[in-house]
Amino acid sequence: MNRLTLTACIVPSLLVASARLAAAQASPTAGREAAAAARPGRSPTQPIDEEYTRKIREYTTEPFFLSPLVDYLPASQTVPTPVAVLGDIAGAPTKLPYSHEVYQYLRLLEKATPRVKVFSIGTTEENREMIAVAVASEALMSSLDANREKLAKLADPRTTTDAEAERLQAEAAPIYYITGTIHSPEAGAPTALMELAYRLAVDESPYIQNIRERVITLITPIVEVDGRDRQVDVFRWHLAHPNETWPNLIYWGHYVAHDNNRDAMALTLKLSQNVLNTYVGWKAQVIHDLHESVPYLYDNTIGDGPYNAWIDPLLANEWQLIGWNNVQEMTRMGMPGVFAFGRFDTWSPGYLMFMAATHNGISRLYETFGNGGTAETLERTLSPTETARTWYRQNPPLPKVKWSLRNNNNYEQTGLLVSLSYIANDRRLILQNFYERSKRSVLKARTEGPAAYVFPADTRRPGAQAELLRILQKQHVEISRATAPFTVMLPAKRARPDTSRAAERGGAAPETAARALPDTAARAAADTTKPRTRTFPSGSYVVRMDQPYSRIADALLDHQYWAPDDPQRTPYDDTGWTFPEGFGVEAVRVVDTTVLHVAMEPVRGEVRAPGGVRPSSAAPGPPAAAAAARGGSVVAINHNGDNALGTLRYRLKSADIQAAEEPFEAAGQQFNRGSLLIRNVP
Repeated sequence: MNRLTLTACIVPSLLVASARLAAAQASPTAGREAAAAARPGRSPTQPIDEEYTRKIREYTTEPFFLSPLVDYLPASQTVPTPVAVLGDIAGAPTKLPYSHEVYQYLRLLEKATPRVKVFSIGTTEENREMIAVAVASEALMSSLDANREKLAKLADPRTTTDAEAERLQAEAAPIYYITGTIHSPEAGAPTALMELAYRLAVDESPYIQNIRERVITLITPIVEVDGRDRQVDVFRWHLAHPNETWPNLIYWGHYVAHDNNRDAMALTLKLSQNVLNTYVGWKAQVIHDLHESVPYLYDNTIGDGPYNAWIDPLLANEWQLIGWNNVQEMTRMGMPGVFAFGRFDTWSPGYLMFMAATHNGISRLYETFGNGGTAETLERTLSPTETARTWYRQNPPLPKVKWSLRNNNNYEQTGLLVSLSYIANDRRLILQNFYERSKRSVLKARTEGPAAYVFPADTRRPGAQAELLRILQKQHVEISRATAPFTVMLPAKRARPDTSRAAERGGAAPETAARALPDTAARAAADTTKPRTRTFPSGSYVVRMDQPYSRIADALLDHQYWAPDDPQRTPYDDTGWTFPEGFGVEAVRVVDTTVLHVAMEPVRGEVRAPGGVRPSSAAPGPPAAAAAARGGSVVAINHNGDNALGTLRYRLKSADIQAAEEPFEAAGQQFNRGSLLIRNVP
């Protein structure tokens, strides 16, 4: 079968070449190191595991679905292969391991070699463990804490001078964080990552040694652990009932399915919180999330426009460099169907991998061809759009293919190793850009704006305000609180659009149309075109933009504008998510940099709305009096539009709860219509 296997886009070649040149100029040894590590393939002095290698080739359906990086497995007398737990190799056609089997194997690796260490990073809603596995050389593994301290200084330029940062960039090892199987029917990543950890720990080829000695690889093999175990249950039922239709999972995690990968903004799920805390805690430079869909490997991080408007432009450039390098190197190795670009627009920050993009790192994502939650080998027929030769897919997939889980594992591992090699060869540049993005995030308040967002203390919705601020705290955003009233200048608002009929017909001059408005509306329209000042009370919350993670705060609190005439007519996902509007609270965007000098103090603990029960002996108003007349004391809760009040009915199941039909006054306080009157509180 003839295949075009050496085709590559000229532009990516130039991009990668320029990156290599820049790295070589930055470090005299970089070019030599890159050349030494440029030839993937086994070490001629290290024996291979003959039986494992034979099965790799048996389970791979075409020779061109292999690469020189994965067409063998190095042998070790002391370190077990995945066979020790799986009973077969990674990617075998009848084996999807449960989470406990994946963890068992990775802990066997930890016991067998000092190059591997397993960390528990939290639990799921159903109390299953999540882990992160670090793999690197003995030297790097023995200095994990010291390396983390160096990266922490690069992550917060407020603690670092440029001269010190330059020294740290030469000394520190970058951390590449790989995550797998957030989507449970996309089932291939755990076995691919089991084998990848073994290769990184055992392989003595120059290509792998270069990665191991210069990069710390961090692996969470299963993100959606609850859903993974359910998916394996369903797959095993299918094997036991081969002639029956097997069901899809309704939910993967705890009442969540595909949208568990849309939680990187609100962080409602433990898996999201655990991954973000791991990424930020380790001060990693990359999150690379593994998915399955289109053939054969799609590096969708490059994507199509429009890009998210709040990321640093340096990141967009790195997406191009790393992604097109992937396409070129895997094509060079003879693997068809590797491409980038596509229709993913990289606008929404809701994806798991985008946690890195909004926290000064590099977000990456693969879509590798999969068989929908089964380990079986299947005949697949592709659509014309999937096999079309385009400028960004010069070496397209075959119209028909016999696709195996082993093929999937080959592609995922090859792509990851190519990516890790890129980071290893350009590690100083990667750390330099990491520091620069962190620094630019701190400078953002004065160079890009806004200076801050202010949440007024006199809000009518303190519960919703506190809930939004707690999300920012989960995002590792620093929050301050004003200790005195302060006044800032606010920019002019855009004038109200002209809605008069005369203006619609085009027959009235602007001033005539303005006169057609009611007097109060005309005054309001005129006033909004002028700058104005505003005074905020003491206790107002201030989210400063001169902090390392200012970009995630800005992305969540600002307004999104998807232009109606944008060339991208089919948005991939969310186009707007403005959190203040979603929570129904006010967050004032302040560009006046004097806000950075007002009296404020950092919020140390979790933001909580003020509350409590205030006893009163005063005579109640009519609604409360009517409730009290039925006996016992009455608790009145003012209705201020907080959604959390809706949960009170379910918390106090046996209580007598009524809603006031009219406003009333009691104990010297005015209560709104809809306020709750509660008796018989247990």
